[in-house]
Amino acid sequence: MSGREWVKAALVAVASLAVAFGVMVVLVAVEWWSLASEEHSSKPEPEVVRYTPEQFEELGERTVQETLGGLGLVLSDSGCTVERHGPRPDGTASKVATFDRRFTARTRISASHRQEIEDRVQAAWRLHGYWLDPAVWTPKVPGQGPDVLSADTSQGTDVRVALSPETDGTLTLTMSVSDTHVAYAPEHARPLSPLRPDTEDAYWSH
Repeated sequence: MSGREWVKAALVAVASLAVAFGVMVVLVAVEWWSLASEEHSSKPEPEVVRYTPEQFEELGERTVQETLGGLGLVLSDSGCTVERHGPRPDGTASKVATFDRRFTARTRISASHRQEIEDRVQAAWRLHGYWLDPAVWTPKVPGQGPDVLSADTSQGTDVRVALSPETDGTLTLTMSVSDTHVAYAPEHARPLSPLRPDTEDAYWSH
């Protein structure tokens, strides 16, 4: 074999080895990526717990104050629901729950103040940086309530105020503060109590 042929054969051999090595590297990389992806997908996403139940209780009180504090109404805590989230992808029980705390105005409110209350509630939300949702009526006719006003706080907590007309010409005002990222604690649940307004007010009751 001449020198030139020997060099050519050597180059072909080196190229073949390089191709084989490259193919092996690619196969190893693909296998590693596949295993890494499978391991990552098998791990459930961590649950987000934004509040302890005690922190949520404080949040509820603060939200009520920000929403209705300027109206001078007498309010009562009317219960709290605790709904645990479904099982996680790996089958373990969730540690997170949706808490929904309710409040009811004990003050008798004349229906003539309906629009004023709606305007002042929404003004209070804007003042504190809440994101307002469009008002909802049930049936879909203003004045044939309950009118439901809703907003989200800057932390994503859902806030609702409902004005329900009564047959005696008054309104029942109820408020809900709920969040989907509270640590599950069933002992904090309290039955919802339907309270009736029983407090006269020189302004709101007339």
